[in-house]
Amino acid sequence: MPSRKTRAEVLYPRRVAYSLVVASIALYLFFSIWPILFSIGIAFTNANDVNIAPNPQLVGSINNAIACAEALRDNASYVERAVDAVKRVDELLTSINQSLANIYNMVSNGTSPSSLEYQLAVSDLYNKANMLPGILSDFEKAFNCTALGYPTDKTIISSAVESNLTRLMELSSYLPTLQDPNRILNLTSMGLSIVSASEAYFKSIETDYKGYFNSVIKSLEADKYSVEMHFVGLSNFQKLFTDPRFVYSLYKTLLFVATSVPLKVSVGVLLAFLYSTPLVYGRRVWRGLLLTPWALPILLSGMMWKYIFYPSGPLGMAFHLDINNNEWHAFLVYNLFEAWLAYPFIMTVTMGALSGVSKDLIEASYIDGASLFFRVRHVVLPLISRPLVLATILTTGASLQAFMVPLLINGGGPTKTITVPYLGSATGNANEVLLLFGYDRVTIDKQYGYAAATYVVVVLIILAYVALWFYYSRRGGRGW
Repeated sequence: MPSRKTRAEVLYPRRVAYSLVVASIALYLFFSIWPILFSIGIAFTNANDVNIAPNPQLVGSINNAIACAEALRDNASYVERAVDAVKRVDELLTSINQSLANIYNMVSNGTSPSSLEYQLAVSDLYNKANMLPGILSDFEKAFNCTALGYPTDKTIISSAVESNLTRLMELSSYLPTLQDPNRILNLTSMGLSIVSASEAYFKSIETDYKGYFNSVIKSLEADKYSVEMHFVGLSNFQKLFTDPRFVYSLYKTLLFVATSVPLKVSVGVLLAFLYSTPLVYGRRVWRGLLLTPWALPILLSGMMWKYIFYPSGPLGMAFHLDINNNEWHAFLVYNLFEAWLAYPFIMTVTMGALSGVSKDLIEASYIDGASLFFRVRHVVLPLISRPLVLATILTTGASLQAFMVPLLINGGGPTKTITVPYLGSATGNANEVLLLFGYDRVTIDKQYGYAAATYVVVVLIILAYVALWFYYSRRGGRGW
């Protein structure tokens, strides 16, 4: 008799179930684990806004330029044609230099610009300068990588030299129109300087042809290196811990945790005790109203707090606060804003824990004559310590990751010169907590690898904090 299939097997065949499980795991790994690993990996690279996603066409253009320079350096036929083109340009420049020097000497010795001798000298210069376009065209063809089969937008010949030769042609056509000796001397002096610089450039190619192209290849390889992401090991982390801005940011983050967590927990617990007593009329309504910070979008809350504590805002004027220029005024507002955002969580957890406390225990302690403080300290708090400690751990982690609060209030400012002993000084934001420090390195400095290293440090701090807490809780926290 054939076995009967269970209802589960009919609705969910095993193959389908296995396929769904495998697909779910694969999607989880892709969308969760891979981005995390990628982000950690970025911390060990020189990633920036250029090389994190380089343009393939740009990299290809640089590679073609390098291949072209190598061919011009090593291919005998290319070398012969290129050297010949360089010699022709160099010979013409030498001749133009002689003509310019002749004109300069003539005018210096008092020759009139209207004399026939001067006009012949200027005409000779003009004719020689007009030969430049043809010779330069042959020169450019000899060094044109695209024409040689290496399409690229990179030039292996100095664009400044080409620009100077164009200026030289313009100068030679303008010189015949001048009659003022001083202007002629100034113009010919400028022409001599241009020719001298150009001659030196072409002479360097002629005398050390391979050396010139070796320097071109080295420069192109440096350009290629700058547009490609490379593994740099721990250099980002070494840079972090020698950066005064980061060290000061770490100090401000730990200080913010030390001040904001006790404030948040105290306010949340106090409100939970207050609105858990039947003596407060309409406490359920008040509880709902106290959850308002959770209901409001954080951007709206940030705008409201910034307006209230702005130097021209109501509380800013009342207490003479200047969150734009005084770092400790801004730091105080951060703590108040953070407490306002987080107390509903602490209050809700504490209220939930209080609802599980036996009223018989409280009444028994009251009958025994225990004071209110004694009942809270020795009866209630020990009974709610576990959920309260867990809430404290979570809110501490949140404070370590503070980001939106300083960003919305004043961007982590004010800006000042930050000085750290033994590390020197640097200009930065005085209230830049760690996450905001990393954010600014991305948005302002475009240093993605450096910012990722910052976030790795934040994760390590949180992991160390949690591990340390659980270590001590396992050793001595069994009485929670």
